This record gives sequence, structure tokens and C-alpha cells, in this order.
Amino acid sequence: MQILGIRTASTCVRYAIVEWDGQTAALVNAATENKLDFPADRQEIAQKLQWLHTELERIYRMYPDISKVAIKMNQFGTEKMANRFSTNMDGVVMLSAMQSGKSVNIFLYANIQQGMSSQKVQAFAEANVGRTDKYWNAQMADAVAAAWTGRDN
Repeated sequence: MQILGIRTASTCVRYAIVEWDGQTAALVNAATENKLDFPADRQEIAQKLQWLHTELERIYRMYPDISKVAIKMNQFGTEKMANRFSTNMDGVVMLSAMQSGKSVNIFLYANIQQGMSSQKVQAFAEANVGRTDKYWNAQMADAVAAAWTGRDN
């Protein structure tokens, strides 16, 4: 089974395709595309949402074995405009997944592992699944960790 892990942000979206065979997990897109940068001509939130929906449809066509989508949502705390945009994008991810017949789960760090944080997520993702060849950071690790956690849900 393949799980699409997603971490949205106001400037780009990170995604991980994790293959789970019931015993081990593999990061299918470790050496290929894993970062969706919003085009320069799509900077208004409505434009970003529409573009993201189109990109998700493309990803589903590229990886037809995706059966689940797992979103690492923003942590609760101080509200910023960037977080609001990310929350809107999470909604687009949920809608797109449901329209494509995929189950959806959303996760906070506490759902991934007790005591998890942005400082610990990279080591966690690497130990359980692996890391990407390029653009490895906490947001990409969030996508990997969400997909890994979504395997059992």
C-alpha cells in the first residue's frame, strides 16, 4: 500500500510517497520530486489552492497505488497568516483525497509519537522510513512521519 504524506506551507508543499508492506516502509520518491513550489504567477491564496488541487491530481495519476493520505497539520498555538493559508491548503488536500477515493488522516506531533517536535522529527523519519536525496528538512520529515503514522489508520 502507498501512503501520501503531506506538509503544507505558505511557500511550498512537501510530499512523501511511502510504500508499506506490513513490515517495512520505503520512501518511494526519495530521489525524485518531493517539493511543490508555488509558481510566481500564483501568489494569491485562491490561486495557490487551485494550483495545489491540480498538482494533487497529477500526483495521484503518477502514483495510482496511493490509498491513504496523511497530513501533518500545524501545531496549535499563535495564529499567523501563514498558518491560516496552510490550514486552507490542508482542506484542499482533504477534499482532493476524498474526491479521489482515498482515506484521509490528519496528525499533530503528539499523534506521531509522544514528545515529538520539529527538532526531533528528522531523526524519527530517517529511522522509520528514510530521507530524501534533496531538500531534506523538518517539513519534508513531517510529510514522511505523517505517511508512516498513517499506515495503521
